[in-house]
Amino acid sequence: MQHTDKALSDFNAWWDRQPFRDQFEDVKEQMRSVWLASREELVIELPQPMKSPPYASYEGGWNDMRGEAIDAIEAAGVTVRG
Repeated sequence: MQHTDKALSDFNAWWDRQPFRDQFEDVKEQMRSVWLASREELVIELPQPMKSPPYASYEGGWNDMRGEAIDAIEAAGVTVRG
């Protein structure tokens, strides 16, 4: 799953920055599991798109930005609903 790959990558980057990580190697797997579970539980609910005419309009702009927001949120490894 794409989100899981992103979450694992984020965890590994975070882990590598920890100054005393060698002392906690025995609980690294548990910490990784908690990290992944926290990402799976995080869901952002967005408002539904607006009905819009096929030309430039407020509603069309709303839908365009909504789509860009979804792309950015999902790229961060977070699930979007709505």
